[in-house]
Amino acid sequence: MENSEDLMTLLNEKVDFGDNLALKLEAIKEVDGVKKLQRKIKQETEFLRKLQKTKKVKIEQLSCSNLRHLGAMVDCALRPGVIAVCKIFHINETAKQIIDVISEEGKVWTKVIARNPKSLSALSAGNASYGARSILDQAEDYMECAKLYPCLYQPPKVVFEFMSGIEESLANKLKYLGVIVKGETLPDFNHYDEDEDDDNDDSIEEEPSDDECLYNSNILEEESVHKSSLTEVNQCIDEHPEIKTLNLDVTAMMAYVSNMTNGHCDYVFKQEVLTQQSAWETERPVKPVLERLFKDKSLVCCSTAWDDFEKIVHNLGGPMEIKRTEELKKMIRILPDDFGGDDDYPRKNLKVRGHVRLRSKIIFNFGHRIKALTVSANEGFVRAAMQQGITYAAFIHESRALTEGKEPTATKILL
Repeated sequence: MENSEDLMTLLNEKVDFGDNLALKLEAIKEVDGVKKLQRKIKQETEFLRKLQKTKKVKIEQLSCSNLRHLGAMVDCALRPGVIAVCKIFHINETAKQIIDVISEEGKVWTKVIARNPKSLSALSAGNASYGARSILDQAEDYMECAKLYPCLYQPPKVVFEFMSGIEESLANKLKYLGVIVKGETLPDFNHYDEDEDDDNDDSIEEEPSDDECLYNSNILEEESVHKSSLTEVNQCIDEHPEIKTLNLDVTAMMAYVSNMTNGHCDYVFKQEVLTQQSAWETERPVKPVLERLFKDKSLVCCSTAWDDFEKIVHNLGGPMEIKRTEELKKMIRILPDDFGGDDDYPRKNLKVRGHVRLRSKIIFNFGHRIKALTVSANEGFVRAAMQQGITYAAFIHESRALTEGKEPTATKILL
């Protein structure tokens, strides 16, 4: 039995450990979910500080601290390529899953486990109180959730990382479920004492507050969102050769046929936004980016996108823009809005508000159903959807308006 002096020393060490964890996270405080992780560490240390003030501490109070698991979370969060921690995903109307660490642009989901390997095996064997979820149960939850939130139409790889090791038979069961197991693989023990746990249950899946939900809805980019440049479009093509179909948004079609992107960007327009776009076009032409992206790809759009685009062109476009629209129509296949069946749960429930307009929801959901890369300048929609925890495979290019009809009232720049 530890004496009171030894317990106070251990308590002080744990408080210092917690404070240092929070400080370490300052280096990556902009990463999604880090503030939540810091709050959890603070909750643990504040409880321990109360014990410091009372000077009455029991070994059980120290052994049940979750700081060990949080420390392992911090170690993982500080690795290169991490884009989110403690990220909430909804499985259905009532169930949710919190992913500990997300990395590699959303392609890898990691659960961090710091528990005693004997306890993990005992719990998985059914030696636990009613309602306690084993690591196998949690693995099934992760795998189910990963299928609902694909990264470029492939479920993220699920990694369970065991900081204290894992027994071989349990590791094999996890691998059978499709989980990638990291950590030292240990020989199987005889589990005489199922209460021989030395930390908490490694779970941070409590019901989040409204503020936490709002904060954590700033999702990682689980599916790649690319900026427009020839270098980046080449990288996109090289990294994702499996994508053969492009879903064109209204903004992409406008940029493709605009006079501005077809050699007429040497104007100062009465509309400041057009003059700004013209300057950008001079520095960063959009048409070559789109042409490179379109090469050897099947171009499609939904009927809503084409109908709205065609109305805009015929109302605002000049003769050359109308002609380019007719040429584009020969290159593209127009499909019904509901082609590909019903939307999946998250995207069907995307709320139309703010930057999430109904037209954009229809267009991006259409692209998701047919597993196409949606080409768009509508970064506002992509970001707003992310705020609701929903992501799309998209290539984002700079916006370009139709300008041929504005040229007669614009001032031509003499080169």
